[in-house]
Amino acid sequence: MTFEQFLNILRARKWIALSVFFTVMIGTLIVSLLLPKQYTAEATLAIDIKAADPVTGQQISGYMAPSFMATQVDMITSQNTALKVVDTLGLALLPEAQAQFQEATKGKGDIRNWFAESLLKGLDVKPSRESNVINLEYTATDPKFAAALANNFAQAYIRTTIDIKTAAAQQNNVFFQEQLKSLQSNLEKAQNKLSEYQQQHGIVGGDERLDVENQRLNELSSQVVGAQTQTFDAQSRARGGNVAPDVLNNPLIQQLKGQLAVQEAKYKQLSEKNGPNHPHNQQAMAELNATRNQLSELMGQYAGGLNSAAGNSASRQAALAAALQAQKEKVLDLKSQRAALDVLQRNVDNAQRSYDQALQRFSQTMLESRADQSNISIIKSAPEPIKHSSPRMLLNLILAIFVGSLLAIGFAMLAELIDRRIRSKDDIENMLGLTVLADLLPPQGKRKFGRKAGAAA
Repeated sequence: MTFEQFLNILRARKWIALSVFFTVMIGTLIVSLLLPKQYTAEATLAIDIKAADPVTGQQISGYMAPSFMATQVDMITSQNTALKVVDTLGLALLPEAQAQFQEATKGKGDIRNWFAESLLKGLDVKPSRESNVINLEYTATDPKFAAALANNFAQAYIRTTIDIKTAAAQQNNVFFQEQLKSLQSNLEKAQNKLSEYQQQHGIVGGDERLDVENQRLNELSSQVVGAQTQTFDAQSRARGGNVAPDVLNNPLIQQLKGQLAVQEAKYKQLSEKNGPNHPHNQQAMAELNATRNQLSELMGQYAGGLNSAAGNSASRQAALAAALQAQKEKVLDLKSQRAALDVLQRNVDNAQRSYDQALQRFSQTMLESRADQSNISIIKSAPEPIKHSSPRMLLNLILAIFVGSLLAIGFAMLAELIDRRIRSKDDIENMLGLTVLADLLPPQGKRKFGRKAGAAA
């Protein structure tokens, strides 16, 4: 179909098109005038995503999640929030509201839930795409009622967020309260075991006692080393007997040896001079024998003293070695006690740490369950709207013009399809397949608008 054919059809079916167009326009105008006026009240909420927990002071990372704003919209439009609005306004207690419920549901169902669902139908929540602001709109026939509902939904949403936090905190508080009893019992058992072990082994200060015994062990070890050296030295000195260097180098023995040499020389002179039986010779012999006996006895005494010193040193070494072994066993026993004591002490420390952490969380959850703060602020309360938001007369008329034009064209084309006419030479050529030899119609400028074209051959 060419554009000329399209215009010819509109000219021929102009009354049908105009009838449809004006019918749509008049109908839209009548409906717009008869529809009740609707008023929309708008409240604006702002969510602080950088808010810190009021109890712990830590940043809450959940606010940065992509689904956070969508979750907030769902919370505003939830049944729980709507029920709070119903209870705040007391709708379920109004006689006219109860009558309306009876008429609509015949008394079936819960009146609070029915009003909550009814109120949600007029609510529209629009989160901002580039900020953390939520626009809450409520539409109703009464401007005061619309403003009241918008503000009450905003307040109910804030209370809902607080209730969710406090309810979770209360559950956690009950859980930690039960855990505290068990942890306190474990702590008391661990402390009792530690105390019983200390009393059983007489432990007052484990570290100080072990340090003292270690010091004694070190001292005994040093003494044993010294005693071993002394014993070895004493045994070496006593190993020669009467001819030991210590015996031979003794000043008294050296003196007796000198005296013995003098006496021997004197006896030799007397023997050569007087003979063996001379009284002087015999006296010299007696003195010589006495000096020899004295020297032998003295050397025996000194050699015995060296042997006695070596024995005493060996005995002292053995005693110190026995004391060292006993001290080692005592230190090992103390270390064993200390290891067991450390295990018991760690058990006490772990039980104390667990109890302290649970007590801290219990205190936090108790404070959280009583907190009434929220990170949501109302930056704009819904004022009572002055102008109605619907019906929009100008918008409806513009839409009516557009829709009426489409319907007018559609009905004109439908009428032409039902009753097809030949309106130009193109129609003859297209429909009959004949070539037009002459056009007997008057010139295009003198034709009347909507005149039917005659047949041509």
